[in-house]
Amino acid sequence: MKKLVIASVLSAAALSANAAPLVTIGDQLDLFFRGAVIGKWDSNITYADAANNKIDDYSATFRLGAEADYGRNSKFKANVKFYEDITRYAQQKQFNSNLSRVYVNASYVESSLMLEGDFSFEQRFQNSSTTINANEIGSLVRHNYFTAGVKATYDFTEKLYGELGGRWQNVDYLGNWSTMYSSYDIYSIPVSLLYRITPKISVGLSYQYRYTEFNGGTWYDAYVRGSNRDDHFAGINVRGEILPKLSMSVYLGGSYRGASGIYDSDTSFAANATMSYAATEKVTVYLTGKRDFGNGASRESSIDSSVELGVNYKFSSYLSATAAFSYLNSNYQQSDRDDNNYMGRIGLNYVPNKFIMASANYRYGTNSSNVANATYNQHIVELSVAVKY
Repeated sequence: MKKLVIASVLSAAALSANAAPLVTIGDQLDLFFRGAVIGKWDSNITYADAANNKIDDYSATFRLGAEADYGRNSKFKANVKFYEDITRYAQQKQFNSNLSRVYVNASYVESSLMLEGDFSFEQRFQNSSTTINANEIGSLVRHNYFTAGVKATYDFTEKLYGELGGRWQNVDYLGNWSTMYSSYDIYSIPVSLLYRITPKISVGLSYQYRYTEFNGGTWYDAYVRGSNRDDHFAGINVRGEILPKLSMSVYLGGSYRGASGIYDSDTSFAANATMSYAATEKVTVYLTGKRDFGNGASRESSIDSSVELGVNYKFSSYLSATAAFSYLNSNYQQSDRDDNNYMGRIGLNYVPNKFIMASANYRYGTNSSNVANATYNQHIVELSVAVKY
């Protein structure tokens, strides 16, 4: 299996050395073929806790896809990507899969108005920290994941502008998993009013309403944890290039969750921050942080607090490296469960031209929990070559 992965990677690289766009239609539309070969070793495919339940294996993923770019010289721009991932394991054939993905992004820009929209669809065959039953019996959970959103940004004056959006997220568990885990839809409406203190720095107020509706799963989860949740967020925003080499987007505020079922509502501090610092021409440091309410596969409600620190180093115009460390704490509101998840990763990326990219990555993660069967660790080594022409 390892020889097959290496041979496939080298073949893909050789065939793409002189890649060019597949089709150009007029002066607005470009069509591309997208492909990739990904070789991976996973030490704990199902996130099992007990050592004797862990399943490790090598896998090869052959990605076939297409991309369309529209609007090279237009106010309206759109990008559509489609992938089919064909994954085959060396020994654990029960994990073989064919999974489709679709990603759409579009925008329209006028002098004082910008409209943005996006849509995504992913077929998934993977577990999480809350699919404990599947993790321990050595199965992967099939589910579909949808997202869609729109956002309008309008300049009322040279300094004052507003944002209004709408977003939908859906997780749909399939087959027998739909009777064990709860599918859900999340609808959210964010609105912001911001003021440009300088051309590069804005401050303002933001509010978001979010509604979550569950279906399926067990009767116990429906009775104890309810069928819906109402979330309200309000706070302040600071965005822009604060210093010549420091860019940031920071939201700080409060959140309220109104829950059905037998549990009380809750309030929490809320945050979402991204910072990027160009230390030198070769080194960029980034820091992200977030605090928000979360939902588990069995309708669990949690307060999730996360932080990630990373460094990107550019050896040359075509070779770069990344190292990052992240931490996530999930404090479950309807039980005594408390999880601490740690992950470290390092990687190399080689991009000799705009048509080919090769990468090598290593990732280690561990989830430490105070409930049975929720603690696990995982090593992943991944080599890939992606082409676009």
